[in-house]
Amino acid sequence: MLIDLHIHASPASRDARDDVAAIARAVEPLGVDAIALTDHGPGCDYAAAAAALAERGIGLVPGRELNTPLGHVLVLSPDVVWLRDLPERSALPVPGGTREPFALVWAHPAGWRIAGAMVAPDPSKGAEHVHAVEILNGERLWQLDGVGIAETLADRLGAGTTGGSDAHRADAAGRCLTLADGARDAREVVEAVRAKATRPVLGSGWAAAHSHVYERPDLRAYAWPGNAPAR
Repeated sequence: MLIDLHIHASPASRDARDDVAAIARAVEPLGVDAIALTDHGPGCDYAAAAAALAERGIGLVPGRELNTPLGHVLVLSPDVVWLRDLPERSALPVPGGTREPFALVWAHPAGWRIAGAMVAPDPSKGAEHVHAVEILNGERLWQLDGVGIAETLADRLGAGTTGGSDAHRADAAGRCLTLADGARDAREVVEAVRAKATRPVLGSGWAAAHSHVYERPDLRAYAWPGNAPAR
């Protein structure tokens, strides 16, 4: 199963341009099996989103993106009621109260730019609680050392690895994906992330649709069969 594990949609994410229906239309021809809606706020109508995606044959992995002392952390779970009640800002570990499985992913961990200066990631601020590290982030592939930093963090933590587009508009969805072999639904995707049974890949459909060629060696290593050929 190929999943885009990091997508934002309006109106739940105020900085997103397109709604779920537009995202569904965009990813339908890209070979994506499911997407995770990881909005910052609690306003996602998961039932309506699942219905809009199902019309295009795409599954939904419910999620949120929280601000934590560690940075941005994706919370994935089939328990949509629990997800809605999570605060936008949270310490780690996240508040409990769910009997469903959940997975925490350290999103775009390569550091933050504040007043022009890059602040390095600090695993001491709660990294022991995450199940996976986002290696590929579609909005930050420009960061030349970002993939390597994320790989090193995942190795140090003994964590799993994922990919997600961090799309805030429909045409950015499907660029970076997570492969979860054998997963069939949201629960199994979450369990795969927890079990470190996932791997990040570059979306071949997105690359072909945008005539994009990945030339950097650190990115070519994540090419999925069928990707636009690398030079």
